[in-house]
Amino acid sequence: MKISTRLFLYIFTLMLLLSAVLGYVSVKDERYHLLSEVKSRAWMLSRTLSATFKFYHQEDPHFTVEDLIRAITPIDEKDVLVINVYDRNGNLVDFSRSNCTNIQCPHSSIDMEGLKQGGREKTFSVGKNEFISVVSPIRNLNGAVQGAVEVILSLGYINVGLSAVTRRFLLFTLIAGSLLGAATYLISRWSISVPIRRLKEASEKLGEGDLGLRIEKSGVVELDELIDDFNRMAENLEQQYIKKEKFFNEKLRLERGLRHSEKLVSIGQLTSGLAHEIGTPLNVISGRAEQLMGKLPEDHPQREGFKTIIRQADRISETIQHLLSFSRKSPSAFKELDLKGIIDEAFSLCKLRQRKDSLPLSLEYDISAERFFGDEDGFRQLFVNLMLNSLHAMKDGGRIRITVSEEIDNNRKFMQICFEDNGPGIPPEHRARVFDPFFTTKDVGEGTGLGLFIVANIVQEHSGTIEIDDSCEGGVRFIMRFPEERDNGEQQ
Repeated sequence: MKISTRLFLYIFTLMLLLSAVLGYVSVKDERYHLLSEVKSRAWMLSRTLSATFKFYHQEDPHFTVEDLIRAITPIDEKDVLVINVYDRNGNLVDFSRSNCTNIQCPHSSIDMEGLKQGGREKTFSVGKNEFISVVSPIRNLNGAVQGAVEVILSLGYINVGLSAVTRRFLLFTLIAGSLLGAATYLISRWSISVPIRRLKEASEKLGEGDLGLRIEKSGVVELDELIDDFNRMAENLEQQYIKKEKFFNEKLRLERGLRHSEKLVSIGQLTSGLAHEIGTPLNVISGRAEQLMGKLPEDHPQREGFKTIIRQADRISETIQHLLSFSRKSPSAFKELDLKGIIDEAFSLCKLRQRKDSLPLSLEYDISAERFFGDEDGFRQLFVNLMLNSLHAMKDGGRIRITVSEEIDNNRKFMQICFEDNGPGIPPEHRARVFDPFFTTKDVGEGTGLGLFIVANIVQEHSGTIEIDDSCEGGVRFIMRFPEERDNGEQQ
């Protein structure tokens, strides 16, 4: 059963019990006061009549007892039922009604000996009807008892009135109890049930992993204390999760770095062997080809074949040199960099590699970061490789845009380099492999597949991350982020 429904039942039941007790006490008190009024009226009529009968003579032909009574007070059938007159012996001598019934005349005589000095009163019932009888003695001028007068009044109208009052009180109790219960139900629903339901839903979401969820206070002190404890628990869980995530990310980064180092060691060992086993014969082939080509006339058709041999030998040699640069890489020297100068120098080197018949490339850059720390040779090679990648992709010319800015994520400051062009871009199915060594989508003879691999390695050496996205200009966008703490720490 819901707490709002239970509160409604509790309060409604308590209201009924309190109303029943209050109604019972009120009805008893009202009956007592009404009965006291009836008794007072009966005594007043009885004593008034007894005083009047001092001067009444039965021999008087002009007045009867009923005429005398009517002259004193009118008889209402709903109130005064009958007035009886008794002689000194207690015998009934006259009464106020000629159609006397058993109710109006319960007895034909009274005990005058048992009559007290001031009279007597008693209540009696006939069937379901209640009555009160008041008897006062009649005295002569000398004070001697000559008889008695009895006034009988009905108590029925009191009971009828009390029944009506009781019904109205019960109706009021039901209405007031229902309204109070309904108000309690609504208030408890909005103040208790709704906050508890929100707390339950929040607990379920917290169990599903939504650690950033917080609950607003309800305005109820006890519930607000519980809500504060819940929010504090959720905040602690979120902080622990963030710490754990940072720990695992750092662990993963170190493991990747270790695997990367092992890969570079393997590449270095392989390259050393290749340089020795391939380099010497390759130099002999290239030298002999140049020597033979020099002996041929300029227009000799075999010169083109020798040029092809020389170009392919140079390509193999370049690949080996790239690999050797990893196996014999000197330690990085971190310092504050002049990114504008490095970018301009890299762009100049890139233009030297551009074919004369190609359309020109344009460069735009926006550097808002005040200070940037890193290895100068490494970032020069990074920009050269990225620009060469764009150069090979945009054979018909295009535009390169570089943006360097400071970013804040999870209260940590990062230096972000955004490199983008308006070339054809990189297909989504190739993006997962573009940083692998020797992976290339270029035509045979146009690339070694090591350019972006070198870029990713340089970014990793600076504790950074690199992502690939679509450029707003239709090409590719490389987003590199470097933590500021790492840069400053290395520089120091």
